[in-house]
Amino acid sequence: MMTKSDEEAIREIEFRFNEAWGRHDADGMVESVTEDAQFVTVNGAWTTTRAQILDLMRRLHGATGPFRSSTRDTPEMHVRLLAPDVAMVHSRFHIHGDIDEPERTGIGTRVLRKIDGQWRTVAVQNTDVRAGRRH
Repeated sequence: MMTKSDEEAIREIEFRFNEAWGRHDADGMVESVTEDAQFVTVNGAWTTTRAQILDLMRRLHGATGPFRSSTRDTPEMHVRLLAPDVAMVHSRFHIHGDIDEPERTGIGTRVLRKIDGQWRTVAVQNTDVRAGRRH
């Protein structure tokens, strides 16, 4: 059974990510990420280390990156405990101000592990929600 403090800590990871996104702070975006974390973007880019994720965020949010003036919010989040030290989050997020696509909605999956008492991100995958696609 998940404690209220565990769920709050897990949700806080997403909220801190969004805050770092709004500051275009790549270091802040990878704050919860383990060294061997994996991330798959909506475009299929697959990174397999924290360093690669950091590099990707720096490029995407840098002076010429498509997210350089964007913000991100998460209006919906579902947290599920899979084991005492493993959780999964599905979230609906919105990105506003993307250079290529001014308004975007996505669904994200984040897998977390409790390591030394702290929840850490071990995997993330994002999917764009496209208008007109059948479910």
